[in-house]
Amino acid sequence: MNWGLIGDTGFVGSTLSRNIAFTASFNSKTIDDIAGKEFDAVVCAGAPAVKWLANKNPEEDLGNLTKLMDALSTIRTRHLILVSTIDVYPTAHDVNEADTPEKHVEAYGRNRRLLELFVESEFEQSTIIRLPGLFGEGLKKNIIFDLVHTNQTEKINPASRFQWYPMERLHSDLKKIVAADIRLVNIAPEPIKTADIAKALFPQVLLGPAAYPAPAYDMHTLHASLLGGTGHYHISASEIMERLKGFVMRTTA
Repeated sequence: MNWGLIGDTGFVGSTLSRNIAFTASFNSKTIDDIAGKEFDAVVCAGAPAVKWLANKNPEEDLGNLTKLMDALSTIRTRHLILVSTIDVYPTAHDVNEADTPEKHVEAYGRNRRLLELFVESEFEQSTIIRLPGLFGEGLKKNIIFDLVHTNQTEKINPASRFQWYPMERLHSDLKKIVAADIRLVNIAPEPIKTADIAKALFPQVLLGPAAYPAPAYDMHTLHASLLGGTGHYHISASEIMERLKGFVMRTTA
């Protein structure tokens, strides 16, 4: 199996590299080395994932993604697998793979949608996997991280509702998606209210006051059964809570 990985130092890429034997891997510092290489498949998880920084410096973010696209255009591969984000949707609520994301006002989502469109047009066989919020070994940011480390929790809105995905599943879910030859999959866990997570797993942590309108993510999928789910979701809220509980116990042990 001759597979390449782009983004090996990031959260997603490093998680995959622990579970999949890639022939070669690259990151932003070594991406030029990929020029002219040939692979059976390439997993691209190389888009920078710091949302606030992309929105603060939109031109720099676009430049980073343009460099990534330029590098992708030099390779030969039978299959390009792009790890993308729920944030390509301007409003990630009641949307599924049949809904084409409109142009995003924020640079983070807008630029990553451009990357999706590039991959679809550049590669004859491509798969795009959109991920929601993440948790797992190596987590360095987001609300789950802040709750675990009691980091500025007074700024967390308990009325918010997010979708959380356990990264320990990613390598097996990715393989199932690739084997099914589906071009686009929204990985869609059932949403959970932040107040419910805090009450169940962090009862001692003080959150900020509820503020409305609160962030409310609810991305759906047309392919729930592919990854063992039902209805609109791949993973139920109860399973996510159990996975979160295990993650918190391992992290705080």
